[in-house]
Amino acid sequence: MTNDITKRDRATDLGVVRINNEAITTIASIAAMEVKGVHRMGGGIKKTLHDIFLRTPSLSGVKIFAKDGDIKLVVSIIVEYGVDIPRVADEVQDNVKHAVERMTGLIMSEVDVVVDGVHSPSMNTKENRRGSAI
Repeated sequence: MTNDITKRDRATDLGVVRINNEAITTIASIAAMEVKGVHRMGGGIKKTLHDIFLRTPSLSGVKIFAKDGDIKLVVSIIVEYGVDIPRVADEVQDNVKHAVERMTGLIMSEVDVVVDGVHSPSMNTKENRRGSAI
């Protein structure tokens, strides 16, 4: 995911504090999921297969890149049908940036959002609603 560590080691009187990529990507995933309109994290076929076979959604869907002191995140999401996608993406960017910076003290140079898909209600749910209204 990333090539180098940039300012994630902090020396203290008692030793070193290090923030690993997994901690950063977990913070970013949780922050993205807090945004109304995000159904789940995206991340391509590998994540989809993980979710299907283990029947538990993982918190991945975030890639981290570090180069020359800059830290960039790429956050992949699936949005709910009917939401304003640009608004949701903007809120994800803001929420992820603020959460990661507040919790780690790191400065994000970029937070890119990739909308991998749109979750739509199943046909069974629609039919059940119609049937109960009759």
